Amino acid sequence: MDALKIKNANGEINKNVIIGSGAVLIVIIGLFIFFSLPKHLTGEYSHKTNLLLFSSTDTLKFDGDKVIEYTDGKKAQSGTYTISGSELKMTIAKYNMTAKLSDDKQSFVVESADGLASLTEGFKYTKTDKQ
Repeated sequence: MDALKIKNANGEINKNVIIGSGAVLIVIIGLFIFFSLPKHLTGEYSHKTNLLLFSSTDTLKFDGDKVIEYTDGKKAQSGTYTISGSELKMTIAKYNMTAKLSDDKQSFVVESADGLASLTEGFKYTKTDKQ
């Protein structure tokens, strides 16, 4: 127990105990913040395409590790997704897409996709107010 005393025999503050306690506190706070951050997206992200007289809204609804695509409000396809840092990887039906999430996770831009989904490259999806 002598090692945990804040003051030594001379009445001086034991700096090693203070520094060690501060380091442990910082680690505990850091772990709390890390584990309390959301690991998944929630809600709906939409992109509206206007082409001459035609307009279409593509919405991706995220729940847990699942994503459902809606085209003009009608369910089109579903799949799964993962997040690693700011990279969002989605597999919807048989198509793979990679997007870059914004820092606040309120939007993402499709960077690459295969097959027909490649038409979405460069599209920005923004979170809507619906939850």
